Amino acid sequence: MSGQANPFQRTTIMVMFAVSFAAFIALLYGLGLGDPLASGKNGDAHGASNSVVGYRALANLLEKTGVPVQYSRSPSGMDDEGLLILTPGPFTPAEEIDAVIQQRAYVGPTMIILPKWQVARSDKLKKGWVLRGDRWGADTGEELLKDLTEVSLGVDEKASPGKPLASAVGARVATPEQAVSMKGEFIRTIVRGPSPGSALVAYLDDGGVYAQLDRLDESHFTDEDEIDASLYPVVIVADADLLNNGGMADKATARHALALVKAASTAADSGVIFDLTFNGLGSAENLLTLAFTPPFLSATICLITAALAAAWMAFNRFGPPIRERRGLDFGKTALVSNSAAFISRMEREYLVTDPYAEMIRAQSAEAVGISPQADEQEIHHTLDELGESDGNRFSALYHQLVRARHPQDIADGAAALHAWKKEFIG
Repeated sequence: MSGQANPFQRTTIMVMFAVSFAAFIALLYGLGLGDPLASGKNGDAHGASNSVVGYRALANLLEKTGVPVQYSRSPSGMDDEGLLILTPGPFTPAEEIDAVIQQRAYVGPTMIILPKWQVARSDKLKKGWVLRGDRWGADTGEELLKDLTEVSLGVDEKASPGKPLASAVGARVATPEQAVSMKGEFIRTIVRGPSPGSALVAYLDDGGVYAQLDRLDESHFTDEDEIDASLYPVVIVADADLLNNGGMADKATARHALALVKAASTAADSGVIFDLTFNGLGSAENLLTLAFTPPFLSATICLITAALAAAWMAFNRFGPPIRERRGLDFGKTALVSNSAAFISRMEREYLVTDPYAEMIRAQSAEAVGISPQADEQEIHHTLDELGESDGNRFSALYHQLVRARHPQDIADGAAALHAWKKEFIG
């Protein structure tokens, strides 16, 4: 066997280590990010979807016109100053939507696009494509907004698709198919609906000042005490066809969608954020996630580099490893010596004077048969009668040790008390 070549060559081992290490880091990265690795091409109505009900076309249009676009997969995206576009699903809890709006009141503008179309999937279609089905009922949008404001949604069956509708943010826009409009006491029209008093797009009249949005329907807040110029607008889109991929196929609708987004985000310069957490594509932050995101990413890189350096040193080490000497030896003597050294280094020798003196007294009292119920004075009197050691009785040596504070005095007192015990008790 000694004449055979070593099957584990250094190069082979290093390659195996590198591949395994890379796979381990990739595993940690995947565990940390979780859902963010999932594709947004699932056919649902959200900013990363390329289906007929998605909003990827709007995101691409914004990017081509110089507007920064982000996709938020975590709750931290709610704190961005840019225009946050929420695309809640039909079963998103209303209280979660309201919580986001309340949180962002003084952070940045928000746009809520209500779901309109149901979809069906087919293996015959490209990935991310779906078949558009029936329209969601009006109660779906009302349920989503119930904690935010009281609105009623409906469809004007007599409305003619393609009929121009007035808009506060640009040219007229064509009436979508089965146009969904809304009415409410606290909403103000941005895009008029087919029926009188209705709106396809509106903003929430919450006391803010939104001059870029109120050309068709001004705010009803006239009392200066109720007006808050620091608030950011909340825009509600009742008919998603004005912004989704299906609607973007029409140039006029696409131009209007771009104008609407820019008007809603006038007060913010940080771009547009499409939220994906309400569409099941979000993920909660954890320690692994933080390890691969700035500013903690730099520390992770340093640790990985240090691990690689340690591995390199292990492969190139000369000779067998030197066995380190134990910091603490075995045995009672070593334990006592180490404990004494620790107490001495901490300069806490005075803390052991009372316990040691009491231990000697207890052992001596037990040895001569003194009752455990005897008081301290009786014990000392009995022990003093046993005799003197170097001219000192027990009580004198006891109090001398208890009162000692300097290391040398403590050592001398303990030695003297021990000598007394050894002489008279054994």
